[in-house]
Amino acid sequence: MNKSLSHTIFSLEEYNQGSYVIIEGKRRQNFEFFIILEGDVEVQKINPENGSYSSQYLKKGDFFGVISAMTGLPELESVIALSPLKLIAVKREKFGELIQKNPVLAMKIIRSYSLRLRTLDQIQNKNFGGQSKDYSQENSLFQLALSYLELGNKNLASYMLSKYLQLSPNGVYVPQAKIELAKLPKLNFHKHGDYQSNIRNFYPGEIIFCEGEPGNSLYVIMEGEVKIFRNSGNREITMNILNPGQIFGEMALLDKKPRSATAIANTNTKLAIVNKVNFEVTTELNPKLMTKVITVLSERVWILYRKVINRYIKDTHLRFSDAFLILAEQAKAKTLPGSYFEYPYSPEEFLNIMGMPQNEIQNLIRFINLHNFMKIDKSKIVCRDLYVLERYVESNKEKENKFR
Repeated sequence: MNKSLSHTIFSLEEYNQGSYVIIEGKRRQNFEFFIILEGDVEVQKINPENGSYSSQYLKKGDFFGVISAMTGLPELESVIALSPLKLIAVKREKFGELIQKNPVLAMKIIRSYSLRLRTLDQIQNKNFGGQSKDYSQENSLFQLALSYLELGNKNLASYMLSKYLQLSPNGVYVPQAKIELAKLPKLNFHKHGDYQSNIRNFYPGEIIFCEGEPGNSLYVIMEGEVKIFRNSGNREITMNILNPGQIFGEMALLDKKPRSATAIANTNTKLAIVNKVNFEVTTELNPKLMTKVITVLSERVWILYRKVINRYIKDTHLRFSDAFLILAEQAKAKTLPGSYFEYPYSPEEFLNIMGMPQNEIQNLIRFINLHNFMKIDKSKIVCRDLYVLERYVESNKEKENKFR
């Protein structure tokens, strides 16, 4: 970098041709993202569709570095100046001020995330043995309900059949849906279309929304815990466990597509709701909310991208160790020497969270027993030293990348 000019919201930075602006895998001390003012850059990263390195080219007006700036997580890509480069650098703490003055930029970032998350989600579902689903088909909810019946989840099957009958009263499967529904427990539903109140309470096990259901709201967890999961290859895959302060359901709100996963309350849960009608106005009047949404989306993209790329690691031990590092970084654990970290997962739950087949359980146990920086304590996985784990991953990735 050659120069930096301070401004109340941003600074101007200049880079020589051939300079690296950001480097894949590194954490930046300055949490800032960049908008190209002059020049061109090459973005080098692993292609999630085939696991090989690929390049993307950005020009004036494009932005990069938002994910790491908003989350503080390691970079997913390297960015190289292809010509003398002038950038607008925006620090994370100034993001709210920026979008309040320029809400179009915020929406541009969110739309790009929406597309990226949908693409990664399709790749992940395919890698996990599922098929890409067309939720726009009239019978999709009915077919999903039958899948969950086979899995023994009667409550979710009942919810989906009820939604199918509500949304497709003249559907071809209505007679069969009514027969199946009559055999199942009757559920009491919240009226999700009633927006007189933006605060709602859910009891443990209550379904907030289901995969394939039309979406028109995002949710902010005020109290409690929410489980996000989906059907993939006729098995239930847990995508995430969310806690107070976290946001979910934003994808259906932003790209107007049906829900790609199911959300249920794990505990007594209180949620704040933002719907399609008031979302854009809310973001202009409440830039803190938009900042929170973009931060959450940044974390989602980072985690999903890393999980997808993890599938391409050939060495079994490196794949496990990289997965452990992903989950520790997701939890914002410090990778300092001697850092002790307890994962809230058993070996079986770990495989499920990462979308790995259960027949890998013996390989996983063997890996944990072989490396003294890992152990199992009271059925849960523990890392004795995250710093050693990180060094192990970095050194072995360097070896594998030489043969990529």
